Amino acid sequence: MEILFDLKELRTFAMLADELNFTHVAARQNTVQSAISAQLSKLEDSLGQQLVSRGRGKKVALTPDGEVFLVYVRRILSLSEEAAEAMQTANARQVLRLGTTVTLAMSIVAEALGRFARLRPDIQIQIQCDRSDQLLQRLEDGDIDVAFMMDQGRHSFRAFVYSMDLVWAASPAFEMPDEGPVPLAFLTDGRDLRRYALRALDAAGMKGRVSHLSPHPVGVRTLIHSGLALTVMPSRTIVPPLVPACRSLGLPPLSSIALAAYKAPHDHSGYQDLLIEQLAVASRPT
Repeated sequence: MEILFDLKELRTFAMLADELNFTHVAARQNTVQSAISAQLSKLEDSLGQQLVSRGRGKKVALTPDGEVFLVYVRRILSLSEEAAEAMQTANARQVLRLGTTVTLAMSIVAEALGRFARLRPDIQIQIQCDRSDQLLQRLEDGDIDVAFMMDQGRHSFRAFVYSMDLVWAASPAFEMPDEGPVPLAFLTDGRDLRRYALRALDAAGMKGRVSHLSPHPVGVRTLIHSGLALTVMPSRTIVPPLVPACRSLGLPPLSSIALAAYKAPHDHSGYQDLLIEQLAVASRPT
C-alpha cells in the first residue's frame, strides 16, 4: 500500500514534537486545537502507528514510533524547503526527475544528491518513490528521467549495475531471544528481501519467523528500531538509528543483490549522466 504524505500534516507533527503542546501549535498555525488533533490522527491512521501519546491528564510526548518517524519527517521537510527555494531562483528551470525506492532515497540517493547539487545547483530535482518493479515501466512511459532501484535485468536503458552485500539490520537495543525462531520484520505484501533471510537461516540450521509487518518501509524501520525484530537490507542503505546486527548474535552471512540505474534515452543535456555518476559513486563500497 502506497502512503502519500501531506506536508501540512508533517509540519504539524514536527511542530508538536518541538512544543509538546496542542494549544501552542494551534496558535502558531492560527487554527484551533481540534484541527491539530485531526491532522495528527489522520497521519497516524495512514501509518498505522501511534506517534504521540496524549489524553486527559497525560503529558503530551512522542512514542518510540514517533521518535523514529520524526527523523524522517525532518529530512522530508528539509528537502521540501530546498526544492521550494530552488523553484524561486531564476536559474531553477531545468528539472531532473528521479525515481527510486523509499529505502534507497533515505540512504544512497541522499548522499548522491548532495554531490550532484554541489556540481549543478541550478537543477531542480524531483524524487518519486515507488517499488522497483514499477519504476522501469514509469521510465519507459516517460514519467521519470532516471531510475535507481534493484536490478530489473538487461535493458537498453540500464546505465550500470552493482552487486551489494545484504546485511542484517537491527536496533542497538535488539536482543536475540533465548529460545524460539529469530524474529523478523518485513513488508506486508511479501515483495521484499525475506527470502534471503529465511534461506540463510535455513542453511545455518536456524529458524526464522516473520513476527511483524508493515505496508510501508518506514513502518518496517520503526519495528526494527523498537528492537522487536531484525530485517535484511543492502549494506549501504542502513542509516541511523538502525545499525548492522552485532556479530555476537551468531547470524549467518547473507548473499548479495544487484542495484542498477536506468536512464531515459531522451536526455541531451548530460544531467542524467552526471546524476548517474554520483549514484554509482555512492553505491560503491567505502
